[in-house]
Amino acid sequence: MALIRTDNFSTTKGNIAVLEFGSTIQNIVVIDPSHPEEPLRFERFYLPLRTRVSELEGTLKTLLRSYADYKIRKFILTITSSFFSSPKETVEYVVDSVTKFILPANIVCYTIDGNFISVEAALRVPHKIVSAGWKALGLGIWNLIQKDALIVDFSTRTTSFIPLKEGRIQSLSLSDYERIKNNEILYFGLLETNAAFIQPNLEYDGNIYNLPFETYSQTADIFLITEDLHTTDYIVDTSDKKAKFKEDSLNRLKNMLRITDDSFDDYELIKIAHLLKTKLLEKINQNIRRKLFENELKVIILTGIGSNILYQYLKNKNEYDEIIQATDVIRTAEINPSFCLAYLYASQKMMTDG
Repeated sequence: MALIRTDNFSTTKGNIAVLEFGSTIQNIVVIDPSHPEEPLRFERFYLPLRTRVSELEGTLKTLLRSYADYKIRKFILTITSSFFSSPKETVEYVVDSVTKFILPANIVCYTIDGNFISVEAALRVPHKIVSAGWKALGLGIWNLIQKDALIVDFSTRTTSFIPLKEGRIQSLSLSDYERIKNNEILYFGLLETNAAFIQPNLEYDGNIYNLPFETYSQTADIFLITEDLHTTDYIVDTSDKKAKFKEDSLNRLKNMLRITDDSFDDYELIKIAHLLKTKLLEKINQNIRRKLFENELKVIILTGIGSNILYQYLKNKNEYDEIIQATDVIRTAEINPSFCLAYLYASQKMMTDG
């Protein structure tokens, strides 16, 4: 497990936790509802549920035991994508696993239309539960920053584009299928994207390389080589099941290029890694331009694990009037759907109870 942030926990029994289940990356965030803008703890870990779903129960048991001292009163469940053949099967499996350790009365689920509902209700509308976290991210950012802007969330697996105006998300998409169709999500992430997918016909030094579609190298390798990613943040499995040091990442990049001799030294491979990094960030930038124009927006707000890298790239291009890194406004380690879900729920409860 990769621990992102740990602070002193509250001793009052009223904290809120979000359990975010993805196809590969799982998150938990804990907040004190009296100070929802400052997470008590955020943890991200790698568990590919499509291939290792049988490990979920044991992982949850260990995880929840380690959080016993946080006095969590309410758990919020969100699922970023289906890891079974349907949302129904996915939601049923997650609910069944979680309720082995947490009473259903202490759980709510977040829906695509912005509601918090019981697990019983969630089982009746599973299509509203899966892939809803991006909506919470948009609404949470509005409540925290209150600016008309395009939110760009550069995460481990994808980049999301969420247009915000006057407190409303401008997207009408209700599924990842619709988001793909509407250019609101790109499958370019900091860690998990097949590096060959960035530019399948890679031009370098006057030659065109038709890269293989099999995953030999991934974006975690590229950003490790370019020194934008630390080894400890390389939390996903490597494509060759070998180590996660720069030398290993260079070997994986070399393998992607199908090089079996010394025709390319490390210097050349590092240049190619930087080229691929630039290609990826520019493809994200092209979609930023498109979504700003479509929604008549001028401000960009960056979130996600890769926001620092994207921020530096966009600032160096000097192309936009205002680029905001969300963590510069909200002093927390990372702004993501889990954090925003906890913040929204806490804010809603404070308004209701107060």
